[in-house]
Amino acid sequence: MQHLRGSTDLTSLEDDDLVTISLDGRMDAFNVLVLRHQTRIRATCGGIVGMADAEDLMQEAFIKAWDRLSTYKQRGKFPAWLGVIARRTCFDHLRQRQRRPSTSLDRLTDTLGDQFTPESAGRPLDEHLMNIELSGTLREALDSLPEDQRRAVFYRDVMDMEYREIVDATGWSMGTVKSRISRGRSAMRDYLKQHQLLER
Repeated sequence: MQHLRGSTDLTSLEDDDLVTISLDGRMDAFNVLVLRHQTRIRATCGGIVGMADAEDLMQEAFIKAWDRLSTYKQRGKFPAWLGVIARRTCFDHLRQRQRRPSTSLDRLTDTLGDQFTPESAGRPLDEHLMNIELSGTLREALDSLPEDQRRAVFYRDVMDMEYREIVDATGWSMGTVKSRISRGRSAMRDYLKQHQLLER
């Protein structure tokens, strides 16, 4: 890795290479990571706590990431690692305020825009959601869900949060989280079938 520590154009490097250089105390390399990922992290924070606090929490998340950079071991998964830090930072903020996160769909879609799409494959609804424009029927399908199901589906299938993270964010039991996600997905499938956007 010695060649990475020379005069290489940092912006041309992969995330993992920038992490390696940053671990030498190179803040300029870490700044490239910040610039590369700040839009998504700001959106992640905004989706959980609202845009009024998103900027501060984004900065806090990056500070924590810098402090914990030596714990990053999952090569090729820096965005996911950073996203976990950001979400936990937001959850800590919410717990400190002793309130639950709200998920106004209007605010979420205005905040996230094109990022309001699932990033991971493998769950039954994901590949369908990725191909449907949020501003149309998908938004209506989400909005048709009861609030608790809408939050559960949003956190799991849009924000790609783990079940335990959803438990921490909502205060629900693990069984309740899984049940609301299942019922919400089922209701959305029915809605999309009715609009001929999902194969029967």
